[in-house]
This record gives sequence, structure tokens and C-alpha cells, in this order.
Amino acid sequence: MHKNYIRTVFFFLVTVVAVVWRFHSLSIAPTIKPYNLLADVSIKETPKLLDSVAVAPTIAVVPPPPPRDSFPYPKGVLRLENFTGNEYPLDSLIEKLFTNEQVRAAWFGDSFTEADILVGDLRDTLQSLYGGNGVGFVPMATDAAGYRRTVAHNHSGWNTQSFINKKAGDINFGICGRIYEPSAAAYSTYKSSNSHRHTRKFDKIRVFYTAQTNRNFLMRVGSEEWQSLPLTATKLPQQVVVNNGNTQTVSLRMNDTIGGISFYGASLEDTTGFYIDNFSIKSNSGLGMLHLREDFLHSFHEMLHYDLIVLQFGLNVAGKTPMNYSNYTKQMEKVIEKLKQSFPDVPILIISVSDRSHQVQGEYKTMEGIPYFVEVQRKMAADNHLLFWNLYEAMGGENSMANFVEKNLANKDYTHLNHAGGRVLGLKLANTFIHEVDVYKKRKSQQYPHQEINPQTPHFADIVPHTSIKTELHK
Repeated sequence: MHKNYIRTVFFFLVTVVAVVWRFHSLSIAPTIKPYNLLADVSIKETPKLLDSVAVAPTIAVVPPPPPRDSFPYPKGVLRLENFTGNEYPLDSLIEKLFTNEQVRAAWFGDSFTEADILVGDLRDTLQSLYGGNGVGFVPMATDAAGYRRTVAHNHSGWNTQSFINKKAGDINFGICGRIYEPSAAAYSTYKSSNSHRHTRKFDKIRVFYTAQTNRNFLMRVGSEEWQSLPLTATKLPQQVVVNNGNTQTVSLRMNDTIGGISFYGASLEDTTGFYIDNFSIKSNSGLGMLHLREDFLHSFHEMLHYDLIVLQFGLNVAGKTPMNYSNYTKQMEKVIEKLKQSFPDVPILIISVSDRSHQVQGEYKTMEGIPYFVEVQRKMAADNHLLFWNLYEAMGGENSMANFVEKNLANKDYTHLNHAGGRVLGLKLANTFIHEVDVYKKRKSQQYPHQEINPQTPHFADIVPHTSIKTELHK
């Protein structure tokens, strides 16, 4: 009697299909970030906010505002599109560079810039020109600690909640979109990094918190003795500031049973220079910011004095084909209004979605919905009188993500940059800002022809020409 192998063959085929699907869903690039690559494909909150579309939607294309003829952008430098109604909306920011004050930007983004990809190189370039050391804001705990290069971060014992996975009830999230409740054994250690020129030391540490009663926590700088620092009872976020000088390592921990206290993060910085606080969170469409309290945001603004707000979203929203984004736009306009109220008179910059590819008959091509969503974001900037920078164009436009992958500048998920690709785009955005500073200097020189326009910081006088900042894309 012959043995029936049909059942065996069936289970073998099921196993093979499962294994093939698993390998297909993973990137094998050595530079891949160690997180779920499907996180930006299947987002929980966004589909509920999109309208179903029976026919292809249309959008009134908003042309970029006319360029300033008197101060044209150099060739190869991507223009900052200005819909604010103010011809020079960055003047107040740039003026602070001339008085040796600290300049600070808040960057709200998604997984495209998580772990300081792109932001780290942008920050380091601007610090080379305008001063500053340290990465600015750092969370108490994060899944990205293992692949963020700009700071070495070890942590344990934190109960973390995020507006991305928000449960029922009111939660007082910090500006970073998270809240950290410590156990008695909770600790965080931050160590400087040699990855960039200005991540090797910092002189100032800030810790942000709320507390129901007066408490204490412990801090150790370098190999010094642990010191006990007071936390004053407060319902709104406050800070503890320690100036130490030439610091490379700082550790924070609790020393008693915990209750009624929340932390929001720390900041590693100098007293002057340029800082970009990176609040990027994987799976963030931007709408999670609706859960942030205006009075909390304003409290952070009073402590950190932001000069620019950056909104960089899209991977978790743009579909493979054009869709109707009217509901999403309405919700994002609520976010924008919240930011305007919380950070009065601070310019807001929308950075468009990047390119993203999918397979079409075996070839990776730009998703049709990507350039459409770029126009949605440009219209959002125009309707709300904001600044706009076209990241899709900066990458090279159509099929540029496939080009990045081919040149080992992006991961093989055809969605995310690696650190090398982040450097390319970080330098492009830096060039845009440098041009705005150059325009400011030329205007002031024309206005005051007999007065030398130079800032207090020595870095400013040594600004390099645009052409000396090289990218790696076309090598």
C-alpha cells in the first residue's frame, strides 16, 4: 500500500509560501533601521481620516510664489517657498545669530527623520557655521536608541506612553508626544558621540518634568559623585538646568519609590548656537499632535524659545494612488492653529513628503499618490500662510527613491533613507538656510553701507560658499 503524500505536500507548500512572504517583507540592506518596515504602510489612525473616493480627485494646484529677483537662489539650491505674506519671515531668527543668542527649531516628523537621520547632518552643518554643541532634546527612553548616531543612549525602567498608541483618557504628553513615568529603578544615560563634529561634548543639561509634590532625583555628570536635584511641584512642565562645561556623559536616575511624577525628556546643549530638537516618531501622520495641550506647548516654548517650527510628514498618509485628503487637511489645519497659538509669531515650515517607490511589473517606480500629496501639502502651506520646502524635489523628483537605493543612500524598503542619504538631503536643506542668511547680510549691507555686518559668533564670518558643501548623490 502506497503512502499518501498529499497532506505532507500541502503543509510543505504552506510553509514555503510563509517563508517567502516573510523574506519579501524584510529589507536585507546592512544599513536598515531595526524596526518594523510595515509600520509606515499600515497605519492605524490615518485611513479613518481619509474620504473614500469613487473617482480620481482633483486639486487646485498652487504655484510656488514668485522668486525674489533681487536675491536669486544659486544654481542647485532649492528655494524656500514663502506663503507667509512676510517677505523675509526668518529675519527674527537670523538676527539672533548676530547677537550670539541661542537659535532653536522644533522638528516634528515621522520615521523618515527618526534617529536624527537628515536632521543630525542639518544640525551639525548649521552648528559648524553658527556655533553650538550637543543634540538638543533627547527622550528619556526610545526604541531608536540603538541606531541613533548623534548620542549614545542607555535607559531602563520607564513606563512610556505616546500619542501614537494613545489609550482612552486624558494624558498630558510633552512636546515630544510622549510621557515617561519612572519606576524606582528608572535611569537614563546619555553619552556624547564622535559621529559628527558637534556631538562630542555639551556644556548644559536640562531635564523637563511635572510633579504633584516636591521631589528629588539624582544626576551624575561624567565620573563625578551623584548629586540630588530638587523637582518643585508643578502642574505645567518645568525644567532643572545644570551648567557643567565640557561634558561627555550624564546619567539620571530616581532614588525613591515613585508616584505623581512625570518626565518628558532632557536637552544636551551649549548656552549659544543652533539647535534642532528632533521630535520625530515612527507612524506619525501629524494628527497625533492634536493630543498635545496648548498650555504644555507654550510652557516648553517659554523655556526653550523656539524660532522655527518644522512639520515633516506624509509617509503615513500618501497613498499609492491619488486620494481625497480633505478630512486630513482639515485636521492638520487644527494642528497648525494649535501651533500658532502655542508658539505665537514663530514661522512654521512644511517639508513635503519624500519620494517613495513600489514595484510595477518588476520595476520600482514612484507611487502615483506621492507627487499629488506634495501638491496637497503645498496648498496647505499656502492656505495657512506658511513656508514650504519640497523634499520630493530635493531628492530628484520622480523615481528618485529608486536612485537613492541604487546608490546605497536608502534602504531596500524603498521608503526610508539610511544615514548616508540623510546627509545628502540634510546638506541640501542647510544650503537653503545658508542662502537666506546670505540674503539677510546683503540686505543689511545695502541698508547700512558703512557698517560692517558681522555677528558676535566667530563661526558666522567663516561661512563657506554654497559650492563647497558637497553632496553624495551624483558621485
